[in-house]
Amino acid sequence: MKNLLFTFILTLLSALTSAQTFSNISIAEASTVCSIAQDEQGMVWLGTEGGLYSYDGYRTIPHNTSANGTTIATRIHSMLVCHNIIYMGTERGLLVYDIRSGRYGQPQGQSPKDIRAVTLHQGRLWMGSATGLYSCDLKTNDVRLENRHLHNIYSLLSTRSGLLVGTIGGLALRSPGGSIRHIPIGNSPQPLVNALAPDRGTNDVWIGTEGALYRYDWHTFQPVAPLTGNSIKSLALHGDNIYAGTDNGMFIYNKVTNNVRHALHDSRSARSIANNIVWAVYNDRWGNLWAGTDQGVSEIQRRPFYTYTPLSDITSTGDGNCLHLIFRSADNMLWLGGTNGLIAYSATHGFLPDKGADMAWYRQTSTTHYMSHNRVRRVYSDRDGRVLVCTDHGLNIYNPLTRQMRNVIVTDPSRRYSTAWAYDVVDDGMGRYWICSYMGGVFVVAKQKLLNATGKTVVADRHLLSQLQGIHVWQLVKDGRGRIWARMYDRGLDRIDPKTMRVEHVVGKDRLINDLATDHDGNVWAAMDGEIRRFAMNTSSDRSFHIAGYGGNATAMLCKVEGDMWAVMGNDCCILRANGRSVRFAVPGFRPLAICYDRVSGNVLLGGNDAVVSIPTARMGEKQQHRHMFMSSIMVDGKSFVPEEGCTAYLSEVTLASTQNNVTFQLSDLPFSGMQPCVYAYRLKGIDRTWQYMHGERHEISYNALPPGSYTLEVRQIDALGEASDDVLSYGVTILPPWYWSIWAKIVYLLVVAALLVWIMNFYMMRRRLHEERAAKERIMQESAARSQFFDNLSRQLKQPLGSLFGSVLDMLHAEKDTSGVRRLEQMRHDVVDMNMLVYKALDVQQSKTGPDNTPKTTLDIVDFCRRAADDARSRYGKAVEIDYRTDVPTAYVCVDVVRLQPVLAELIDFAVNNRTDNEPLRLTLTADDERVKLNVSIPGMTIHQTDIPFVFNRYYSVADNSKPDSTNTLALVREFAEQQGALTAVESTDNLTVVTIGFVPAQTASTSSQHAGTDAATPKEIDIDTADARLLAKITDTVEAHIADSDFNVTRLQELLGLGSKLLYRKVKQMTGKTPVEFIRHIRMQRAAIMLREGRFSVSEVMYMVGFSNSSYFSKVFQKTYGITPAEYSRG
Repeated sequence: MKNLLFTFILTLLSALTSAQTFSNISIAEASTVCSIAQDEQGMVWLGTEGGLYSYDGYRTIPHNTSANGTTIATRIHSMLVCHNIIYMGTERGLLVYDIRSGRYGQPQGQSPKDIRAVTLHQGRLWMGSATGLYSCDLKTNDVRLENRHLHNIYSLLSTRSGLLVGTIGGLALRSPGGSIRHIPIGNSPQPLVNALAPDRGTNDVWIGTEGALYRYDWHTFQPVAPLTGNSIKSLALHGDNIYAGTDNGMFIYNKVTNNVRHALHDSRSARSIANNIVWAVYNDRWGNLWAGTDQGVSEIQRRPFYTYTPLSDITSTGDGNCLHLIFRSADNMLWLGGTNGLIAYSATHGFLPDKGADMAWYRQTSTTHYMSHNRVRRVYSDRDGRVLVCTDHGLNIYNPLTRQMRNVIVTDPSRRYSTAWAYDVVDDGMGRYWICSYMGGVFVVAKQKLLNATGKTVVADRHLLSQLQGIHVWQLVKDGRGRIWARMYDRGLDRIDPKTMRVEHVVGKDRLINDLATDHDGNVWAAMDGEIRRFAMNTSSDRSFHIAGYGGNATAMLCKVEGDMWAVMGNDCCILRANGRSVRFAVPGFRPLAICYDRVSGNVLLGGNDAVVSIPTARMGEKQQHRHMFMSSIMVDGKSFVPEEGCTAYLSEVTLASTQNNVTFQLSDLPFSGMQPCVYAYRLKGIDRTWQYMHGERHEISYNALPPGSYTLEVRQIDALGEASDDVLSYGVTILPPWYWSIWAKIVYLLVVAALLVWIMNFYMMRRRLHEERAAKERIMQESAARSQFFDNLSRQLKQPLGSLFGSVLDMLHAEKDTSGVRRLEQMRHDVVDMNMLVYKALDVQQSKTGPDNTPKTTLDIVDFCRRAADDARSRYGKAVEIDYRTDVPTAYVCVDVVRLQPVLAELIDFAVNNRTDNEPLRLTLTADDERVKLNVSIPGMTIHQTDIPFVFNRYYSVADNSKPDSTNTLALVREFAEQQGALTAVESTDNLTVVTIGFVPAQTASTSSQHAGTDAATPKEIDIDTADARLLAKITDTVEAHIADSDFNVTRLQELLGLGSKLLYRKVKQMTGKTPVEFIRHIRMQRAAIMLREGRFSVSEVMYMVGFSNSSYFSKVFQKTYGITPAEYSRG
C-alpha cells in the first residue's frame, strides 16, 4: 500500500511538471560518461568508459595518450580537479593528468586498483577502492593505506566532522583522529551509498543509496518520498534544487517546495536527456547542469543567451512545419506559418501557448481548420484588427468568432491576372487594401468590398502591372508618408504614391532585394545583395550599411525591434542601433527563416525548421563582458596534437615540423558560460592579406600546406559593421623548414653554390686559358714549323756545296804526292769534317727520319775514307782507345752521300767506343766482292740478346748500359742512312762481341790483291731483321712520331689507329721494349724533347708543345723524373 502511494505521488508530480530541455553531446569513441569536473579556465572534463575527454562547448577532445604514446583507455569512476591537476579514480588505479602540460603523471607510491571515489580532506587526497581506504600526500606522492576494513567504497565527502565514507555496507565516518564510526541508515535492504553531497546552506548532507535519497542533519535521516525505490547514482546541488541521477532518468527535487520534476529520455525529442541511466550530475561555476549518461552527456544551461523551443513543445504533436513567418495579431494571437500550414494560439504572457489554450492548425486538408493552401506567405492585421493570410491560393480572411478562414481571390477587370499566388497585403489607411501576387502585379481593392464579398472572386478597383519593374511582386510596405513600396520577386524596388498611383523606380533591376521593413520613424529599410540601405523620409538622411563578412550573394531578413533594426544573415544577428553603433552575435546550430519581435514576451523570435528560437531583448542592454577565447586544441593532419611544451590552451605559440603543415586551430569562448555568442574575424599573418570571418558553428580555422615560416593567428571580436575590438587571441605558429631547408642545409647549399661558382669561373678561366694556350700552341707550332723549314732549307743549301767540297778535297788528297800539299789538304779535310759535323748536329739530328735526300752523291774510295775516319777517331780518343782498321782490298769505290756518311760513321765509331767493355781494340774491317763492299765494326765486350736483335734498328731501342740514354739509337741512324743509300745493314752478337755491318753497292772494284787483312777478319752473316714484331714496333714508332705533337694522343688512340686490342698491344710493347704502352709513348716524347733541347734551336715552351704536352709544370715534372734535371737546366747544360 505504501509503495502504491509513492508511485501515485510520483506519477502525479511527473504529470504536473514541465519537460526539461537538454543539449546533448555525444562522444564518438566512448558512450558512457561516469564523472564530470571543471578546471580553472572553465573547460569541462568528462571521465568516460574509454578514458578522459574535455569539452569546450563546441567539440570533445580526447586526452587518452600517455607521454610514451600508449593509449590510456579505462573507465574513470570519479575525478577531482585541483590546481589544474586532475586526479582520477579508475579501474587501473589512480591516474594523474596535468592540464597545463597535457601529460599524464603517476604517483610514486603504489596506488590501489578499482578506485571509485576521490576527494580532498585535511590536505591529502583520499581514495576509496575495493580493497580499502587510501590517502596520498600531494607533495611527496606518498600513498598509504588508511583502513583496510572499509572496503568496496563508492563515495567520499569531506566534512567538518570528518570524512564520510559511503560503502557497499552503508555509511561510515572517519574522525580527524582516525577512528571509524558506522552510521546506520534505517532498515533499507540495500545500504549501498552511491553518492554524497553537502548542503552548503544548512550543513546537512544528502545521501543517495540504491533505494532512496536521504537528507542527513547529523542526527536523523529524512527520506525524500517521491524518489524512494530509485537507485541514486549521483547527486548535485544548486540553489534549492537537488539533482539526482538514477537508473530511471534524472530527478530535480526542490527542497523548499518539495516539488519533483522528472527528466526522462524521449526518443521523439532530440532535446530530452540523452539516456535514462545517469551516472554523474555536476553543476559548473555558471550554474549549468551536466548529466553524464550511457549515451554521452546532457546539459541544461542555467541562463542561456537564447532559448531553443522545438515545435513539438508548442503544438504537443509530432507534426513539423518549416516556419517562414511569425506574427502576433492585435488580439494576442500568435501565428506561426510555413510550408505546412498556419499554427494559431493564444499567448498572453509570452510566446508559448497559454495554459489550456486552444491550438488551431490551419491546413488545406484539415476538416476543422481549413485554409486554401499550406504554403503561407504573409499574415497581416490591419488597423481594425482584421487578420488576412496570404497563401499560394489567394487570400484567407480570418473570422475571430468562428476561428475559420474564408478564401477570396482578387482579379483585375480583365480577369487575366489575379492573386492566385498572394504574397503580401497592406492597408493604405485610405480604406483600401493593396495586395501583391506572383504573376499578377499589385491589386488595389476597397476594404469593405473585399470583406463583404460573398463570392470567392473580387474584381480589383485598380491594377498596377505595366508601370512596375516586374510582374512578380513579393512584398509591400507602407512608409511614414503613406507611400507603398513594392519589392519585385526577381530584381528591383518601386515606390507608389497611393493618391496619384504614380510609380517611381527606386532601385533598378540590377539589384536583388531580399527584404523590406519600416522603423518607428517611418523610414524604409531594404536588405539588398551585400548591403542594407535605409531610405529616410528626408533623402539627405539616406544611409547604407555593409555587414562585414558577407558578400553580394548574402541574403538578410529585417525586423524593427523598438528603436533598433535587426538584420539576420546566415547564423549571425546584426543589430543596427539608432546611435550608429552596432551589435553582432551568432545563433549557432540554427538557420533562421523568419524573424519577429514579440512585445508581449520581450523576445525576438526566430523561426526555422520545426523550432522557434527566442532571444530576450533585455540581454541586449546588459554590459557585455570581454570574451575569453583560447586555443582549446590543435589538429595536425586530422589528429589531435599536444606540443612538448604543454597544452595549447596555456601556450602563446607552438612549433611544428615541416610535415605538420596541415593545421586546424580549434578555438573556444566557452559558449555554455551564458554570455552573448560573439562573431569573430581572424587572419593568419603571413598568409591572409585580409580578415576572414568565422560563420561556422565549431570555431575551427583550417590551413593546408602551410609553407615553412613564422605566423601569428589573430582573432578579433567584430560588430555588425566589421568594427573590431582588441585582439581576443594572438597565437604564434612556427612551421620549421624541412631538413633540406634548415640553416645548416642552407649553409651547405651556399658552400655548394659558391664552390659551383668557383668551379664555373675556373672552368671558364680554364677554357679561356686552354683557348689561349691552344692559340699560343698553334702560334708556337707555326713558328717552330717555320723555323724547322728554315733550317731544313739551310741544311740542304749547305750540304750541296759541302758535299762537292768534301769530294773535291778527297780527290785532291788522293792525287797529291807532295807531302806539304798533303798536309794542307788533310787540314782542309779536317776543317770540312768539322764543318760537316756542326751542320749535322745543328740541322739534321732532330729529324726522326730523313725524307728524300736531294744531296748529290759522290763516288769515293771507301777504303781510303774509312782509313781516314779511323785516323780521326784515334786522334779524338788518343791512347785511351785502340782502333784497328783492316781491309782486304787496296781500293773500293762506292757512290754515297759523303756528307751523311762521315757523321754516321763517326757516330757508329763513338757508339762502339762507348759500348765496348773489354780492353781489346776496336776493329773496323772493310771487305769487298763483286756484289758488296762491307764495313764491319766489331765491338768487343758488347752482347745483345738474340731476342732483341730484330729491334736494334728501332730509333727508340735502348741498348743496355748505354751511357747516353737521351740520344737517338745510333744503330737506327745507321739503318736509316743505309736505306737512303741503297745499302744493307746487319747486326750479329755473340758472347762479348757484337758486329755491325754496312753493305754498300760497289761503284767500281779495284784489282783484288792476294793480300788479306788477316784470317781473323769477321764476316758476319746476314740476319733477318724484318720480322713481324720488328715491323709492328716500327709501325708503333711511326704512329707515335706522327702524332707526337698531339696532346690528346694516348694509348686508346694508338689502339684505334693500329686496330689492336688493349691487351695485345700491352703484351707486344712490353715484350719488345720492356715498357708499357704509356711508358713507351712517354719515352719517345722525352727523347725527342731531349734532342731538341740539346740542339738549342727551340725554347722549353716550344719543345713542350712539339712533343705533345700542354702543361708546363707537368712537362717539367716528367722530364725531371726521366733525366734528373729540369728542361731549362738541360737546355743550358
